[in-house]
Amino acid sequence: MHPLHRSLKLPLILAIGLGNAAIVTADDSNPIDTMQVWATQINSSSVSIDKDDIESKQADHLSDLLRNVPGVDVGGAHSLNQRINIRGIDDRDLDITIDGAEQNNYMYHHMGNLLINADVLKAVDIQVGNNSVIHSGLGGSLAFETKDAKDLLDPGKKIGARVQANAASNKYSGYSLTAYGQVNEMFDLFGYFNGVSRGNPEDGAGVKSVGNDGEINNLLLKLGADLNDSNRLELSYDRYKDEGDYAPRPDMGAATNSSITGSSVYPTKFDRKTLTLGYELDLDDAFFLKATVYKNTLNLWRDEQKNDRASYRYLEGDSEHSGINILAESTLEAADVYHTLHYGVKSYEQETQLQEDSVLALTEKAKSTAVYLEDEIALTERFSITPGLRYDNYKLETTSTDKTYTETTAALAMQYQVNDSWSVHASSTQLFKGPELSEVFTQAGSTLLTNENLKAETGLNNEIGFKFSETGAFGLDKLSFGVNAFHTKIDDYIAVTTVSRGPTVTSRKNEGKYTSAGFEANMVLKKGRLGAQLSYASSRTKVNSSGDPLDRELGDSISLALDYEFPEQDISVNWTSLVALKESHFDKPSYNVHNISAKWTPKSAKGFTLSAGIENLFDKRYTSHASQIGDTNHPVFGDLHLNDYEPGRNIKLSASYRF
Repeated sequence: MHPLHRSLKLPLILAIGLGNAAIVTADDSNPIDTMQVWATQINSSSVSIDKDDIESKQADHLSDLLRNVPGVDVGGAHSLNQRINIRGIDDRDLDITIDGAEQNNYMYHHMGNLLINADVLKAVDIQVGNNSVIHSGLGGSLAFETKDAKDLLDPGKKIGARVQANAASNKYSGYSLTAYGQVNEMFDLFGYFNGVSRGNPEDGAGVKSVGNDGEINNLLLKLGADLNDSNRLELSYDRYKDEGDYAPRPDMGAATNSSITGSSVYPTKFDRKTLTLGYELDLDDAFFLKATVYKNTLNLWRDEQKNDRASYRYLEGDSEHSGINILAESTLEAADVYHTLHYGVKSYEQETQLQEDSVLALTEKAKSTAVYLEDEIALTERFSITPGLRYDNYKLETTSTDKTYTETTAALAMQYQVNDSWSVHASSTQLFKGPELSEVFTQAGSTLLTNENLKAETGLNNEIGFKFSETGAFGLDKLSFGVNAFHTKIDDYIAVTTVSRGPTVTSRKNEGKYTSAGFEANMVLKKGRLGAQLSYASSRTKVNSSGDPLDRELGDSISLALDYEFPEQDISVNWTSLVALKESHFDKPSYNVHNISAKWTPKSAKGFTLSAGIENLFDKRYTSHASQIGDTNHPVFGDLHLNDYEPGRNIKLSASYRF
């Protein structure tokens, strides 16, 4: 791995290998070996890096993969609702990419904005909080990277394949087919297809959900070309399609959907097509460049004719997002001071449109260009500072608005290595985000009033923390722990408010300020065959004008992960627990959920893996604090119970064979 992939993480982080009970620190000199399992590397700046084995977790939703990362949650139980939340700030204010392609598409307020398959992910780089001018999200960023042929080919082999099948007791089954190979010295190929069939799962009280019955298909094709030892091109096509008879509000529970629309479900299709061309130039420590040109298209279609409310119709929303990301790193030495420079450009154009009964009803455009420079300056062997500057130019074009927003922001981080075991860090980053395009799928019988006086959202994120890592401490093979405290302030944040009802009229306006404050603490240890991670995350948000927290405030949570290996039996086992404490303001109750899993990789049958697990072991009825939760009194539909309950006990079994 090139140093760029490590040095972008501020503050410096630890690497924790819980998927195979291996724990390493960020300054270990040995590179990660050629991947022998179907795994995903999760890199998080919130204190740790968690290396989870996908074959053990059998992740079918992002929540399976990310909920044990301190400060991160994924709201929603429906396949259309994988809504990432960092410290109470949801996905609309995060910088999210898949293989370098931006994913900030606000399609529909009752679902998430991200279509992604956890099974095919190679790495997830999570910035919990924005600590660098390289990123644009108010609350942080997530960069998803998918697998390719070079990740999977065994040493000395030119071709490989994998077949996998899985089933779960709480209403889904699936399979995947993968083929990859080195065509010649220059070209490599990767092909992947995944199919999932879902039914309506039951929650922990035995209540069957409404409108989850559907099919998901994901096709990923990649062609790579190593032009020489330093230059690589990669062309990829990613098609993700989710189709079924779905509830009109996928982020709400069965009771709410039944109250508003009876037992109706609507034929629904959500389709993402992403075409990317990536280029890497790697001259070791002297210079590294990574560039991505992409086109990302989303289409959301729904047939509402079955509903007896005459105002409902065929709806089709589209979002086309194309752009280029260029990121470079170079090093230099001046006056005996070592500099590592990160600099680049991000530019994109986005156009959205809505059709009602095949008639164009709405179209909007946005253009954004940002340039940035960050210099990691090693003043001494133990002390470094990292100043950064970023310039944003953002243009919004709607039926009543043609406005350009510009802003120059700065950041400063420092790190001091007290000794071989202890280090401290601090950072301060100015934030900026221009008003996003209106929701594409303006269903719900509403009309959005465009506010031409909207200001851009700005803010400041401050963080401070420490960490400890030592081999042999207290008789352990490895012990590391750290604490990171933060305070984020957002000015002129934008909210959608209801102006009138019958039909509903809404408006976007600047609501003033909100803050998010708290900390993440994490401890990791290894002793023999046992690996363990314990973390505590706490966040509190407050909207100054009302004194209320943000709707999706996470509050306090505790997570525990235990891994143990039985090498003689070729078995590894895992236990994870998540305890969310009560959040009083919106009456979000506490809950605890526990999962177990085991993986068998027999040496006598090379390439074969059998995985089994039980999610929600004790069959608890609960709702994530990042999801829709609570009760409300609607002026038209009366009392509504919003709880988006998670599935109850779910027994999983999967088998795969690589050859």
